[in-house]
Amino acid sequence: MPHAVNVLLVDGHPIYRRGLADCLNSLPGVETVTESDRVPSASEAPGSPAADLVMLDRELPRACDFVRELNGRARVIAFYATDADDITDVIAAGAVGLLHKSSLTPETLGAAVDAACSGASVISPEVLSSLVRVPRPRASLATSEGPAAAPRLTAREQQVLALIAQGHATREVAARLCYSERTVKNVLHDVVTKLGARSRAQAVADAVRIGLI
Repeated sequence: MPHAVNVLLVDGHPIYRRGLADCLNSLPGVETVTESDRVPSASEAPGSPAADLVMLDRELPRACDFVRELNGRARVIAFYATDADDITDVIAAGAVGLLHKSSLTPETLGAAVDAACSGASVISPEVLSSLVRVPRPRASLATSEGPAAAPRLTAREQQVLALIAQGHATREVAARLCYSERTVKNVLHDVVTKLGARSRAQAVADAVRIGLI
């Protein structure tokens, strides 16, 4: 992690939330963990204004609204437990990560926190497989005459986005591909714009869903 991280943890299940809090507190880069059991009280929690990272149960009422209200002030990793037709709504709202609760271990949690704080997207294999299994074209890729053709990504854009999808930070992608970090950031900006996405995580989700990576 690039610096000490303040975490806001929002989950309605007290035992699960306590377990997550204990794991987060054990991570060397985490400075504070503030807990909340629901979205309305999360924004009023003492540690909320200082939060660098929000970890949120996607299935809580108004979860996506809360992510939109954060407006990038803190990076957001969302958890989910039950499959739905569209599990990426929270990414469309601005979250940088989406993880299935059943796949979480102290090790994967630590890796997710580290990746998110380093600027990488965090998408679990369960999410990626769901996107492949249930393809759904984004509205922004359609016109009044029907779905538009999927955007084309260059080989470099595909390489960079695939590594981001695997959880690599920008500097790691740059090192692997022998690019500068500025080049990687420019490529990601172009991909996000090309796909009409709000974030890298949404760009990854959309690219997988429409078969670009």
